[in-house]
Amino acid sequence: MSEVPASARYKELIATATSAAERMREHEREKSARLAQEVAAASVRIEEAAEVRDEVVDEVEKRWKHAMQALWDERWMRVTPMPAPERRVAPGRAEDLIASVQSAYLMLRRSLEKSRWSPSLRRGKNPE
Repeated sequence: MSEVPASARYKELIATATSAAERMREHEREKSARLAQEVAAASVRIEEAAEVRDEVVDEVEKRWKHAMQALWDERWMRVTPMPAPERRVAPGRAEDLIASVQSAYLMLRRSLEKSRWSPSLRRGKNPE
């Protein structure tokens, strides 16, 4: 058996360590680039979610304002400021949530449009 000189063994170890360090740096560069893309994509999703949230809030505030205007003649009803958002509501698509608020608003309008008491109805007269 021939013995490998220490200097040759040292050079092999240094070459192996250098190669491993370069592979590690390349892996870290790739990982960094991947993470940068994920962060950029997440930022876009956050921005889009904020826009959708603002759209839903605007639609709800608009329906609330219209509901308050519809209830203006209902003096007996105690009108309050718009309540805070209900955090326990299941998440959903913005379109579905807006449609739900619109549906509730339309139900309110229909209930307000139903016949109201009038003097001619009081004595059992039919207002035909």
